[in-house]
Amino acid sequence: MDTATTTHREFAMTSDEKTSWEENGYFVRYDVFTKEENDLLRHIADDIAVGKQPFPETNINQNALVRDGKATATGINAMHKIHHVSAYCPEFLERVRDPRLTDPIVDLLGPDLLGLNNLYIWKSPKIGLGFPWHQDKWYFNHQYKTDMTVGTWTAIDDADRENGCLYVIPGSHKHGIYDHVDVEGSQQAEFKLARDAKDEDGVAVEAPQGAVVFFNNQLLHKSTDNHSLRFRRCNVAHYISAKAERKPKVQVKNQRPVMWIRGKIYPGKMDPVYRDVQPIPESD
Repeated sequence: MDTATTTHREFAMTSDEKTSWEENGYFVRYDVFTKEENDLLRHIADDIAVGKQPFPETNINQNALVRDGKATATGINAMHKIHHVSAYCPEFLERVRDPRLTDPIVDLLGPDLLGLNNLYIWKSPKIGLGFPWHQDKWYFNHQYKTDMTVGTWTAIDDADRENGCLYVIPGSHKHGIYDHVDVEGSQQAEFKLARDAKDEDGVAVEAPQGAVVFFNNQLLHKSTDNHSLRFRRCNVAHYISAKAERKPKVQVKNQRPVMWIRGKIYPGKMDPVYRDVQPIPESD
């Protein structure tokens, strides 16, 4: 199974990407996925949103404004996100295992990888809400003891300042995990706010359709509301070394399913209850 250490990785990190990763905590690749490849995921997600494809209701989040009666919308326009998607949809599972995502992560975490979470996010025209400054590793620390986890953010649509692109604080991955506190308003059940993060330190990361943002999960990041008439959709996948120490299980709502991605398997690290989590041979 451990072919990642012996075969050539076509999509390994470049020297410039390694420098950006070390200094800034992220890098961006363009034209990673085609529109046709992303449209496949978009159609599946839309079918889930309108009830054409079975999916656990607990893993579906409606737009907070719609949910609270502050805006009116139906279908995909009323959606916020679905999570743990790769645990239920083979097409999403294939995507999170795609070497275009995982080859660079081998350079960062080693050849043995698990998937921590997979989110598909809608940001609807005019009512799509952003999320506050946070670090993803603040959430993951409840489940694993590890120095680093890695996130990937794939633009399904063009993402820019007008429709609510990502913002990051370059270099913030070097300063540990910030205290996270409750946010005010309708999204308080979904997000925490990183205390002391400052908007003036943020940099917009505009990403055209098909681009991927690779980021250290200690990097402070946020997004803004969608003020445009366009959707801003994305597919997010998080990764961790298969050697990471797992904390004792606690009862947490929507516990993140931990799934095999590539490389070797280590006892007790993976959740066996989700679909197709067992390893599949990697191609040479």
